[in-house]
Amino acid sequence: MCGADKGLKVEFDADSDGYDYARAKKAGMKGDGTGEDKGHWGSVAPATDEEKKMFGLPDDAYVMLKGKGHPTWDKAVAGEEKRGAQIVKAGSRYFSVKF
Repeated sequence: MCGADKGLKVEFDADSDGYDYARAKKAGMKGDGTGEDKGHWGSVAPATDEEKKMFGLPDDAYVMLKGKGHPTWDKAVAGEEKRGAQIVKAGSRYFSVKF
């Protein structure tokens, strides 16, 4: 029996090809893109105060919601670079951080 079958919390694998829908929903997000992006979910959500404190992240840090193996990871990284941010790994997650 896997952990999920036992009701245990399963962490998102930030190196997978997945998307952290649970974290996105917790941040109040939904698939609301328009046009060719219809139904698109955002790539980042605000980092929690706990994450910022634990990893020494700045106040405007964001957690990446796409796994590094996601088909559009490169688009997420490019979007964050346009905002003047870099992607860094802290703990088991990737974060978008302006320096």
